[in-house]
Amino acid sequence: MTNQTIITGNITNDLEVRQAGNSQVLKFGLGVRGNFKKDETNFIQVEAWGKPAEIISEYCQKGSKLLVIGELKQNRFQDKEGQNREKVYVNLDKFEFLDNKGNNQQNNQPQQQRGQAPAGNNPFANNNADDDIEDLPF
Repeated sequence: MTNQTIITGNITNDLEVRQAGNSQVLKFGLGVRGNFKKDETNFIQVEAWGKPAEIISEYCQKGSKLLVIGELKQNRFQDKEGQNREKVYVNLDKFEFLDNKGNNQQNNQPQQQRGQAPAGNNPFANNNADDDIEDLPF
């Protein structure tokens, strides 16, 4: 049997990575809207461990849009009053930034700084394409 959950939503809280033994954990909520405008927003808890926790906390913030792929988990426990409780969450395996601080900073940079080769290295940079328009057969 396969247990894979794929959700897209916005981070609902400020992000704080915590130490858990030899690893780091990031717990956050994801607000996931339904397919129709009148649908309610579902709030799904997500746990990210290790390097993904560090990366998400570095490049995302409250309100950032994130795609999460992971395993749906159920944690049963007793609270301080002895009441049985359960928590359902997604244990993150993979993720994709859909809107993050890194993207916004990158979009504010001049085009050449975003990875475009300088005109001197581009074999088409000095091509006089406008001059050739007259030669087109249509």
